[in-house]
Amino acid sequence: MKSVEHEDRLRRELAQRQQEVSARQYAQLDKQTRTQHSSFIDMRDAYAEVRAKNYQATQQEVEFRRFTSGGFEDNAKDT
Repeated sequence: MKSVEHEDRLRRELAQRQQEVSARQYAQLDKQTRTQHSSFIDMRDAYAEVRAKNYQATQQEVEFRRFTSGGFEDNAKDT
C-alpha cells in the first residue's frame, strides 16, 4: 500500500512541476508578445499651425491626391 501512495505522490509532484513550467513559459510568452501601448501624440497644436498658414494646394497636388486615393470617380479627369 505504501508503494502505491508513494507512486501517486511522485506522479502528482511531477504533474505539478510540469504545470508550473508551463505556467512560467506562458507568462514569459505573454509578456513578450503583449502590445506595448504608448501615449498618443497631441497633434492639435500642429493642426492649428497648419490651419493658420492657410496653405492652398496646387492643381497638380490636387490631381495627384485624387489619382492616388483609389476612387474610380476621383481618378477620372474632368473633360
